[in-house]
Amino acid sequence: MAKSLSERIAQRVSAKQPSRTGKNRASFLAVRDDVRKALDDGWPVKVIWDTLRDEGKIEFGYDAFIGYVNRLIRNAETSPAKPPADQVKADKPAPKGKAKTDAPQEPKAEAPASIGGFNFNPKPNKEDLL
Repeated sequence: MAKSLSERIAQRVSAKQPSRTGKNRASFLAVRDDVRKALDDGWPVKVIWDTLRDEGKIEFGYDAFIGYVNRLIRNAETSPAKPPADQVKADKPAPKGKAKTDAPQEPKAEAPASIGGFNFNPKPNKEDLL
């Protein structure tokens, strides 16, 4: 059976001696389906990383691994699908010059008269005292 494109890319990148980031990403992409399955089975990310590192399938640290899990597995699952094109058009407001409505427009509310602020009088009125 022929290898998948992802496996061929991972093999090519490993043989080419790419940058460390490229090699780490290729290593993760090679085991991504296994990681996704293990996460779906309820295994903690730390245990998955420990196992893959002990098996020699990945050679990078936990911080990089959790970053790949979050970006390439979790965010891919939770990212919303693109809305249909007609829905995108409906979300855009109509140009001001072309919009005509049959409903009467409400008059704009006028600003209330200015309200006086607090004025401190250092000399109190004797009538105001108890």
